[in-house]
Amino acid sequence: MVKRVCTLFLAALVLWQCAASAFAELTVERNEGERYFPDEKNWVYHFAYAYPKILGDDYTAALINDTYQMALDEMTNLVLPMFANAPDMRFDGKNEVNHDFSIACNTDKLLSIVQFRSQSMGDETVYSLEPLTFDVSGIYAGETLTLRGVILIQAGVDPEQLEDVRAEEHPDIARIIRGSSGSISEALMPALYDLFRAHPNLSDSEKPSLEDFEIEFSPARDFAAYREGGYIAFYYPPMLAPEAYRENTVILLSPAEIEAILAESETE
Repeated sequence: MVKRVCTLFLAALVLWQCAASAFAELTVERNEGERYFPDEKNWVYHFAYAYPKILGDDYTAALINDTYQMALDEMTNLVLPMFANAPDMRFDGKNEVNHDFSIACNTDKLLSIVQFRSQSMGDETVYSLEPLTFDVSGIYAGETLTLRGVILIQAGVDPEQLEDVRAEEHPDIARIIRGSSGSISEALMPALYDLFRAHPNLSDSEKPSLEDFEIEFSPARDFAAYREGGYIAFYYPPMLAPEAYRENTVILLSPAEIEAILAESETE
């Protein structure tokens, strides 16, 4: 199973490099800017950012925009002012924080946005990311979806039926339907660990132990919908492999392959 999925990953990674904006159902603009803390003349923290902004005045756009506006407000009104005024967070006085994003999926059903972050504080640069997938047309329109919900939609389940979908109606994904995001995540962890360790962009020094991997990575958190082929994209933990992070290292799994992994885990 791992070898077959790894082959799929290598072929699909090329597609990942171009987000599917040409198929977009929502219009997403970049809300860009920069701020200096405490002020531009005597700055301790420089914050350069780009957050997504959905055009339109409908309720779905408003909810998604609120999510990212609150994130921006938290950084500019709370986190960075606090850091700039805390003696133990000033370091050498020239700290850089950068936030950017990419669109992994933009269809009439799902919008997946991945925010990438780097923070250079003193001699250390810390990388992180946060993928979020939003319901666009279902009963949770404008809200973020769980791993299970996204897999079901990618498998062809109507977004309006997520609460009432029955396993007997979709025998090919019955285990996903009967599971929870937590149980699916737990079953996927060993397979994803093996796949990430086999990634060609990773050096031997970047290959973590399973214990470290489980601390930094969660399939139920570090995922996004992927536009081409209905895949789920799982992101390598950037704290464990900064070089891989800069290459947008992902593993792509289809709902059918996730179902197969769940079936295999039942027999172990």
